[in-house]
Amino acid sequence: MKQDISITKSINYLAIFFQSIFLLLLYLLFIQSGSDEPLVWSAMIYLSLAYSLRYFVPVDHRKGLRELNAGHYEAALNSFSNSYEFFNRYKWIDKYRSLTVFSASSLTYREIALLCKAQILEHENQDEEAKACYEKCLKEFPGNKIALEALKML
Repeated sequence: MKQDISITKSINYLAIFFQSIFLLLLYLLFIQSGSDEPLVWSAMIYLSLAYSLRYFVPVDHRKGLRELNAGHYEAALNSFSNSYEFFNRYKWIDKYRSLTVFSASSLTYREIALLCKAQILEHENQDEEAKACYEKCLKEFPGNKIALEALKML
């Protein structure tokens, strides 16, 4: 029996630390500039940057999650493939995602794309392709617990 497709979140606390430092630096910059409301201005800039970067950079990733939640598995599979290719081409964006996309996830976008692709393939009863996808994930990201557990269950 196949399991439902789930989305797992894991947090990188170092990323939260860096983002907090960035927010603190904005706050200090506005205090130094003599602003009347340094906390408000620094929070507005931080939130504007965070939401803009999360919206405009991982476009295919967000589209894949939307399609996955809607049950459009083929479209989601294509979107996650595109997301993987984008972040594979621009690995530095994914590597420094705590600053480039304000992401506090401990999983990279490439890693998530591979896991989601594998789960979709597994859900669609394409077990060999799913297994290959999980193995590719483990090859690129050794020790990924989600892929390890999924391979045991296949």
